Amino acid sequence: MSTSIVLNWSGEGSDVKVAGEFTSWSPQDAIKTGDAWQFKIDLQPGRYQYKWVVDGNWLADESQPVDIDESGNKNNVVSVEVEAEKIPDVQKGTEPIEEKPTESNLVESTEADQTEVSGDSDSWERVSDDDCLTTSKP
Repeated sequence: MSTSIVLNWSGEGSDVKVAGEFTSWSPQDAIKTGDAWQFKIDLQPGRYQYKWVVDGNWLADESQPVDIDESGNKNNVVSVEVEAEKIPDVQKGTEPIEEKPTESNLVESTEADQTEVSGDSDSWERVSDDDCLTTSKP
């Protein structure tokens, strides 16, 4: 999936172009908009180096991110991120699941069932599973 990118040049110049990895380093015209120049392009996710060609001079805009290529040339760089897929928190048309009371999850409480427990867990005695097993007498 491609992402629309707008590169901006706000320096001097009467003929402004952009050349980069995304144009095979062939200068492409930028559009004058007010006091700045813009170059719009759709790019796949990745990292791209480019330069501005201003009145025939190949320049890197120092106010934008720069990188040095393997030949030692200073270029501007633009990174296009993969856009995360938007997943809705709740699907439309569904309602929350409400647990209905059933015989198996209903518990009747009587005064005899209610006991008070006090103390902290550090003072509880450890017992093995065998200590908890009971056998029935015939």
